[in-house]
Amino acid sequence: MTRYLLDTSALIDFSKDQASARRFILEAIDAGDELGVSPINAAEFYAGLSPRERAGWDRFFADLSYWPISLEAARQAGVWRYQFGRQGATLTITDTLTAAVATEQKAILVTGNVRGFPMEEIELLTLTP
Repeated sequence: MTRYLLDTSALIDFSKDQASARRFILEAIDAGDELGVSPINAAEFYAGLSPRERAGWDRFFADLSYWPISLEAARQAGVWRYQFGRQGATLTITDTLTAAVATEQKAILVTGNVRGFPMEEIELLTLTP
């Protein structure tokens, strides 16, 4: 069983029926892989849902693993943001937190946003349209 953290871009693409995201997520579920989200990804996704859409997505999210942000993950996110900022790369706190949770959970980060995750420690699975 492989562990995957679904980045917000993967969740949005799945919700919009984008082919590669839909295929990957459904195949991972069928294979018995563990799909998880962090608080950041859940909040960003729900921020784009209308009230009438929420119940359907509540059922989907209930089947995912929920991986919180530990103090160590928060620390790592801050360190990465500082390090990459000094190299001229502006990373968002949301992306560095997502990456830190994926690292802590030993999960492959599933995303369509490769630029947000330049960390060597992160294993990415990139979804393309």
